[in-house]
Amino acid sequence: MSTKIKGDKTARLPKTYRELCGLLMPRKIHDDAELEAAREIMDALAVLPARTPDQDDYLETLAERVEAHEEQAVKFSKRSGVETLKFLLGENKLTASDLSRLLGTDISLGYRLLDGERNLTTRHIKKLARRFRVGPEVFL
Repeated sequence: MSTKIKGDKTARLPKTYRELCGLLMPRKIHDDAELEAAREIMDALAVLPARTPDQDDYLETLAERVEAHEEQAVKFSKRSGVETLKFLLGENKLTASDLSRLLGTDISLGYRLLDGERNLTTRHIKKLARRFRVGPEVFL
């Protein structure tokens, strides 16, 4: 994703919402690259001496997406890796058996992981981070 605004950031900003969406579609933020891109555009819009109504709307929408992402990151940081895993499984309506299948392991491993009898391995964490589109650190 390339949203770098070259040179004078404010001179190159589109005036309409549709054109701004061409820079970065305002949607749920999934990773640090999307977060950085959103912040870069927000910073450029914030310093404009005057914004169009579309630019105001777009700035507000990006700010809401960034805030939602940061709130989610805080929720995960307060949980242990197993608690985070349980939360993500619940949000995705997945069971311990589904977890075992996702990890490509024996059916009982999912139950043992969730019960704290076994620990997640690096390989497990990588698979889970990819599947749930989160950073691997949330499982540590």
